[in-house]
Amino acid sequence: MPSTFRQWVYVRPMQDDAVDAGCFDMRTMPLPTLAEGQALVRVRLINIHSNTRMRMALGAIPLGNTDSANYACAEVIETRDPSFKVGDVIACQAGWQDYAVVSSSDAAIGYGPASAATKALNRTNSQWTYAFRPSLVKAWTSDVLMDVFGTSGMTAWFGMRECGPILPSDTVLVAGVTGSVGSLAAQIACAAGARVVGLAGSPAKCAWAVETLGIAACIDYRGEGLADRIRAAAPSGVDVFSDGAGGDLTGLVVSSMNEGGRLFSYGMTSAFYASRLNRPTGKRPLRQTFGISEDVETLLTQRNIRSECWIVDSFYDQRLAAEDALSDLLKSGALKPVNTVVEGFDKLPEAIASLYKTQSAGKLQVSFA
Repeated sequence: MPSTFRQWVYVRPMQDDAVDAGCFDMRTMPLPTLAEGQALVRVRLINIHSNTRMRMALGAIPLGNTDSANYACAEVIETRDPSFKVGDVIACQAGWQDYAVVSSSDAAIGYGPASAATKALNRTNSQWTYAFRPSLVKAWTSDVLMDVFGTSGMTAWFGMRECGPILPSDTVLVAGVTGSVGSLAAQIACAAGARVVGLAGSPAKCAWAVETLGIAACIDYRGEGLADRIRAAAPSGVDVFSDGAGGDLTGLVVSSMNEGGRLFSYGMTSAFYASRLNRPTGKRPLRQTFGISEDVETLLTQRNIRSECWIVDSFYDQRLAAEDALSDLLKSGALKPVNTVVEGFDKLPEAIASLYKTQSAGKLQVSFA
């Protein structure tokens, strides 16, 4: 058993909203003694989240601290918590560190409370802390567990389900199609037989999306005449819009959607990846945060477009059914994991900085165990 653990902390404010490796420092900390109701986990893999820079800018990750809300895949190596046993592979909020203490009694960090049904399923008080079933651990590596079976895959699967049924006659437009959720949502829609058109940020990313994801077409959202280019790629109109971008793009696409269509809004990457951050002031409803402005609401009503807007934990009491469905898609070859894995705990600062420069395909992850 180690006596210390390593932890990355945010130590230097960003300059001109730019993240670089110098914003972080690694420190060595003594490993705490477990109290009753706690478990010690060795972190295997850390997800890097698109909202990290915004959280740093807003003080949600205070200087001198790690990001305690960050998701990780970890293995239980010692436990005094009856909800976990040694050898369990769990999802949890573990921070940027290689060991962590978790407890089934702890609530989620940075989110509202879990539902009673989710607590009962997870056997914890947090929607994000649970042990993966042994069959999943045996079948899939940590990067797939935290991508396809983590928040990205769950968001994509529940999003397409709630906008469903997705029909072969549908045209599905996916914003951020090279991203962690978009790349999976596009494949799920393809598996349902729909015609899928993606939106991405360069010709190279579009070519990758068509070749790798098997979608019908992909449009570079930059430049002039985007609405005309969408209409050309989707001549029958857009029936379903999977939107993790938010911002002005939401209204532009909704104005081109077919009557009776379906909109799935789940994020705001247009704000996260902007060269300069537009720091929100005050608390806004989730729909507005994700790009559904009052003007968009009017369009949705006029065109009879059903809209879904939520954070995926709303459905986490149904997580096991989603895992089974996603497993079937993976085994059939209809779904391919899309992630970029950086090896080495010491590479975490560079990985965070790179997220806002290269925006690698799929979920960016750091593996070190």
